[in-house]
Amino acid sequence: MDFITFSEILKDAVWRGELVFMGDKPSGRRWIEPPEDATVLALAPHPDDPDSIAVTLRILANAGCRVSYMIVSSSYGGVTGGYALKYAIENGEPTGGDLEACKAKLRREEQLESARMAGFVGDRLEFLTVEEGERGNLIESERNRQIIEQALAAADPDIAVMPYGEDTNIAHVLVYRYFRECAFNLAKRRKRPILGLYNRDPKTINITEQLVVPFEGEAARWKASLLRAHRSQHERNLEERGYGFDERILRTNREIQQSLQARVLEPWKEECPYAEAFQVECFR
Repeated sequence: MDFITFSEILKDAVWRGELVFMGDKPSGRRWIEPPEDATVLALAPHPDDPDSIAVTLRILANAGCRVSYMIVSSSYGGVTGGYALKYAIENGEPTGGDLEACKAKLRREEQLESARMAGFVGDRLEFLTVEEGERGNLIESERNRQIIEQALAAADPDIAVMPYGEDTNIAHVLVYRYFRECAFNLAKRRKRPILGLYNRDPKTINITEQLVVPFEGEAARWKASLLRAHRSQHERNLEERGYGFDERILRTNREIQQSLQARVLEPWKEECPYAEAFQVECFR
């Protein structure tokens, strides 16, 4: 299916208030094939955000889409001091004073490793240099809006995937906002629609799930391996929550699938106990 047809089907389904399903196991009257010719950008507020939607990105890549990652902020504050000190000692990094640069470097390396493991990104991974506040968090500024707008114009995506903006994480909120502020003009300039897919995250407050990507055990194990490549986040989750980063994301994927059981009756439920879900917006 070509991208324009794909976007039109999704737009019509959203207008009718219907759920649409996409995945490796086509089944059911609401199933849609992925586009074969789209340029897809994972617009990630932090390192690791592309891996939260890795199954969807792999499906798009396998269909023939060109998938890229764009990491907006370093988010080094997500790394504990103890983990950073251990990394610095093992890698011959300076251990005196603060470890902010070390934390940012290891988060970058973790994302590079995860992208390599995913196998469909290649060298299409960009780390933006934005204005950051405490703990490497994205701050609200006109300069940051311009940086993201310029990066989006250069990437020229047909589909941009990112966390939904009703969220407790300020970077998720700002990236979503900046994208929407420039997407209409970018679509008009390129004379081709841009499809925004906004995913549900553990920190999402409210979302209208319109595109659902169910997946089964093999895909869940593959996705978990990518999430565990972010070892600093995995260790922090084990320490703070008693379970790993992989389980934190997959719990959300199980919750999505379970919540859908009360809303629709489709035959994939038993064999696909997980799902990624997106709110959809079309800019033209």
